[in-house]
Amino acid sequence: MRRKNVGFLVVLLALVSLWGFASVTVHAQTPKPAAKSAKSSQPAAQSSADASDKPYDWKASFAKVPVGKVPWTPDGKPSLQGIWSRAILTPLEPHDGQEGKEISASEAEEAENEAQQSQINLRVEPTVTPVGQKTTDAYNSYWRDGYWFKIPMTTLHASQVVDPPNGHVPPLTAVARKRRDADFVKLNRPAWGPEDRPLSSRCIRPEGVGPGFTGSGPGGQESTLEIIQSPNAVVVRVEALESQVIYTDGRPLPPQGVHLLEGAARGHWDGDVFVVESTNFADSGTRGATERAHLTERWKRLDENRLLYGFTIDDPDTWTKPWSVEFIMWRLTDQEQLVEYACHEGNVGIEFTLSAARSKEIADAAAARPVAASSEPAQSRPHAVIHSTVVGSALVHSTNNVGMEFVGIPAGEFLMGCSEQAPHEKLSFPTACNKDENPAHAVQITKAFEIQKTELTQKQWAAVMGNNPSAHKGDVNLPVDQVSFVDVQQFLTKLNARNDGYLYRLPTEAEWEYAARGGTDDPYAGPLLETAWFHDDAAAARGTGSSTNTGGVPIESHPVASKKPNDWGLYDMRGNVSEWVQDWYGPDYYVNSPATDPKGPATGESRVVRGGSYHVYPWLTTVSVRTPFPEAYEFNDLGFRVVREKR
Repeated sequence: MRRKNVGFLVVLLALVSLWGFASVTVHAQTPKPAAKSAKSSQPAAQSSADASDKPYDWKASFAKVPVGKVPWTPDGKPSLQGIWSRAILTPLEPHDGQEGKEISASEAEEAENEAQQSQINLRVEPTVTPVGQKTTDAYNSYWRDGYWFKIPMTTLHASQVVDPPNGHVPPLTAVARKRRDADFVKLNRPAWGPEDRPLSSRCIRPEGVGPGFTGSGPGGQESTLEIIQSPNAVVVRVEALESQVIYTDGRPLPPQGVHLLEGAARGHWDGDVFVVESTNFADSGTRGATERAHLTERWKRLDENRLLYGFTIDDPDTWTKPWSVEFIMWRLTDQEQLVEYACHEGNVGIEFTLSAARSKEIADAAAARPVAASSEPAQSRPHAVIHSTVVGSALVHSTNNVGMEFVGIPAGEFLMGCSEQAPHEKLSFPTACNKDENPAHAVQITKAFEIQKTELTQKQWAAVMGNNPSAHKGDVNLPVDQVSFVDVQQFLTKLNARNDGYLYRLPTEAEWEYAARGGTDDPYAGPLLETAWFHDDAAAARGTGSSTNTGGVPIESHPVASKKPNDWGLYDMRGNVSEWVQDWYGPDYYVNSPATDPKGPATGESRVVRGGSYHVYPWLTTVSVRTPFPEAYEFNDLGFRVVREKR
């Protein structure tokens, strides 16, 4: 019926830009609202004058909608069965000035006509792929809802949201805003592989397919669903590969530890309304909600071709208050079954995304090649010079009562920042520096410090926090991962509360790079093939390589201290997990950075992450590489190590 190969961001932009009065129409086989009155035939929105915290009375709202001839099942229940469309014109939230109001029937009809015309006007691409060209096969308005038929308003509401009374989705909580910002960062950074892209762009699970369901405006796809009803269960099948199984036989919910993308649903009849309660959601399983979400859906057959639907969702970890939606779906009378979810079709979208990321990496490396290949001796280029004047005694090793091993690092001076050189002896490309690694500048570390010998392990995290948030599990000596800067601060607070005579903190950016370099001037601070993940066939034969995917990049971290250490006895400073440091990120900070014990900018929007992880390519694992991430960001290649000092 309708086909799709659109990524997550495109879907979001389409929903935001197309849900409006000029974006809906009516199918020839779908009746208009029974009456022209804005009051008599529609689910009535609560008055904007009502108190915003008044409990939502769905029964009163549903009762206002007139009911015609309703088909019944053999067991005496209203039949919900059929193939239904949620392609409607009513926007999710009202336009400015429409809050708490309804539109007139004439305005609805005008909007329907304009919406269809807009879809017709959008058809500008050819529908035949030129011979020899690889395209998306013209995913234009020809294939989208609203081109061949009018998408109906179905109600005269100014919005699908009926509670709060103003028709707007409540604000996100502070925690949810951080999750959203972290997701945005992840979505917009170059992807290291297909697993690093959202499920939607991988053609696995589109965004916003429900439950709970909302209406989709013109230009949408996957807007149909099929309901199959039996005495013991009701199944809601959406076009995009998923089925919500709603049990009505009284069986108990799964244990609290079981989490499902669509939740665990249990249904019962409240008169002629089918009510569904869903819990046990996985994080981001429904509309970005969390495991604490509680979803209540309501279905009511109105007549042969109309189905009233509504939901209320309550998730204190996502929204500041519960909110509710109501709208009317319409039956596809000329369709006997759902069509296939035709997203994949070779999935050229994900191929283009990944090839663009790899091309950019190659271009960035090539751009640095003329400088790196200069005939000027490396020793005479300022960016290749490093001073390792060490002050103090030999390195000392010690362990705390959590099993964290520390190496004493003496005070000294080094050249911090960019360290471009000619191609590595084992690699076919030169090292290259980003702008934020320049200029290289002399830095003094005036006080000796102790830094953790390895990245913090999952065993050590669990000993302090009592849990394990890591994505990669199976060996307690794997580095803890999937922890945000905020999570790390919570760990440090608990660790310091043990009061073992030391104060634990993250290293400064300067301390981290000084320790990582270990007194060398090499951009990788050690043999690349033996201290980090990257390997060739010979390394793999020796058993020193990491488990990789077909692109040569590992698919997981490795246990700490399973590679060789640097010259100061520190393991995995590159190539296992990237590591949080304490500094705020400043792209131009090196221009005026203090020469003595720098601690980064006073404020910022992101923290610095150091040390290329197993996810990235070799030229991104130099010890001078800097990466900014929001404090709430977490991913399966991100961990940390700590510094301690006497109280």
